Amino acid sequence: MMGNPIQTYRNTTIQTADRGKLVVMVYDYCINWCDKAMECAEAKDLPGKLSAISKVQSGITELTCALDMEKGGEIARNLWRLYDFMTWYLAQASRSGDHEKVRKVRGLLDDLRSAWAVAAENVRKTNASLLSGAVHGIALSV
Repeated sequence: MMGNPIQTYRNTTIQTADRGKLVVMVYDYCINWCDKAMECAEAKDLPGKLSAISKVQSGITELTCALDMEKGGEIARNLWRLYDFMTWYLAQASRSGDHEKVRKVRGLLDDLRSAWAVAAENVRKTNASLLSGAVHGIALSV
């Protein structure tokens, strides 16, 4: 019996992506759920907004867990601080109902996503072997 073709495609995309592409995909996931949280907030759909914010926080947790603090040095530490701030700020948005906080987190995620996309592409061109290999813990539900 055939499974869901869309889910099969998504699974294949994730399983065959290099590490740089996976990081960008997690950023895309977070950005999409930020958009959903803002849509729900504007529609006064509190349960939908809280669910969407929770998914953004899950994505940020994945990004945090993927950091290699030893090899990443100061950049990894700074990303950890940013991810920690974003998670806290989203929790504040959940409590206060201020969806402008979600918009600000989305802006940070968008900037970081753009930087990662450029960095991954540059590495692909110069040393693709750095992007190969497994990334632990990338498991996001849509």
